Amino acid sequence: MNEINYAEIGARIRNARMRQKLTQEEASERCDITSSYYGNIERGEKKMSLETLVKISRGLGVSSDNLLFGEEVSRQDLLQETLSNVQCRVDKNQFDKYLSVINAIATIVDKL
Repeated sequence: MNEINYAEIGARIRNARMRQKLTQEEASERCDITSSYYGNIERGEKKMSLETLVKISRGLGVSSDNLLFGEEVSRQDLLQETLSNVQCRVDKNQFDKYLSVINAIATIVDKL
């Protein structure tokens, strides 16, 4: 069995955070873990529990498969990640407006 490479996982977590232009502090708040623990995970210095992996995955809106294995993100995953990021930043009413706009655009594109 292959050993888990925590440094590679940490690098993927860091890349996901940086793509969103978040500081470690902002990302750790989204993930509901301390900023020092988050930093240790990014550097591969600390092992994390499955619960922490799920918190990071949800907090950054990235699939756990991507964090663990570096799998290429599908369009469905990209859409889900994008919507998750928006949902983290806005309230329910604002998120519903985003969905309405997406549906309106889809209707227009379908008619082209």
